[in-house]
This record gives sequence, C-alpha cells and structure tokens, in this order.
Amino acid sequence: MRHHPSRILLAASVALVSCAEAGAPATGSTGPWTPADGIPTKVELTCRSDGTMSVSSEQVQAQPDGVHLRVLNEYDEPVSVGGFDANPGPSSWTFGVAPGPFALSCWPFSRHTSGEEPERVGVEVLDPSRMYVDGEVDCDEAMSIHGDFAEEARDDGPPPLDVARQAIEGLRDDDVVRVAGYPDQDDASVVVVRDGDVIASFGFARFEGRGWSIGGATVCTDSGLDVFDGGA
Repeated sequence: MRHHPSRILLAASVALVSCAEAGAPATGSTGPWTPADGIPTKVELTCRSDGTMSVSSEQVQAQPDGVHLRVLNEYDEPVSVGGFDANPGPSSWTFGVAPGPFALSCWPFSRHTSGEEPERVGVEVLDPSRMYVDGEVDCDEAMSIHGDFAEEARDDGPPPLDVARQAIEGLRDDDVVRVAGYPDQDDASVVVVRDGDVIASFGFARFEGRGWSIGGATVCTDSGLDVFDGGA
C-alpha cells in the first residue's frame, strides 16, 4: 500500500548522505523476476452491496514490490478492507505483507458504529522466489529512536544501498545491508544482517534539495552501530 509521507523531527543528530537524482536504483532488486507457474500474481476482492464478498483466489504470490490487490467496491460508500479504506468502484493497492495469512474485509463506513466485527476472508500470501526479508531486529536488548520531521518528506525510501551503508556508522566489512520486506517495496526500511541475524533496522527520508537522512532506527545495543554519529 502506498503510504503517506512521514513527518519526523529527530531528537538527536543523525547521518545525512547526499546523492544525485540519477544513479543506483533505490531498491534491493537484483534482477528480473519470474513468477512461479500456477499461482496468481494478484488477487481481486469483490465487496457486494448485498453484504457478501469474495476473492478471486485463496492464494496469491508476492511480486518484487509486494502483494497486489484489486478491490471492486459495489457499495455507494467507502469500505474498510483491512488497514485501509477503499472508495466505491475499482481501486488497486500494493502491500508489503509478509508471506502467510492475509485477512481482508468489506466493512462499510455506515456499519462501523454497529458494535459488530466485520466478516473476513483469508488469502494466503506465497513467496516462492523467497524475496521477502524479515525486518524484525533479533537481539535481547535494542535501542530505538523515533520522531517527527517538521517538513514533509519528498521520499520515504528506501535509498540506494550504497548510500544507506555510508550513513550507518559502525558497520563491519562483512555486515550485509539489505532492504526489508520485498526488494522493490515503497517506503521499506533498511536492515543490517550480521551472522544471519538482523541487528538493526533503519528508516530513511529525503527532503527537497537535500540528501537522504536516517529518520528512525532500532539497533541491537551490542552491535557497535551508532546512529547518533554524523551531522545533518
């Protein structure tokens, strides 16, 4: 799903790395993607005005930018589908949903105050190409920084991985820097993998006339990574 630009005002100075408009791609894509045979590459959810709903398939395979969903809303009002709202008529969405069950609903706005939970239909997300990268940090203790930018970000990332690597202080030569989620997913975080474990996750943002900056992070405390080094 396309997210709204984030607003982040950092409580501490974090690394800012300039990069040209042209150059390396801003994703982790490594080459052409070939879908697996026999599994749909998108799924359609139909929300009928009589209260029923259906999906075109009980399984869908993720594409390099995530899971593709088309909603056909036959109500004369928006419906809540599951984390987002779809207006009447057709609309298309892309999600960074992890492989596994994905619950969808057709919940008209007029029924939100009924006190009843909406019915849901499940779709299984498959990743036969094994593109998905888990972005959850795996350690006993971690520190996080969060905040809010005073201006609206022009781009929420991810940045080119070589740019991200320059911005992250304390990396080891054998640390792997990857895009979390799917390789071409919008607004994805960048993770650091060490010895097979995710030890840090970084969010990036870019503003008009400026380079990429770290907009938030969760870092294992014993990793040696320091997101507070560098200057804006």
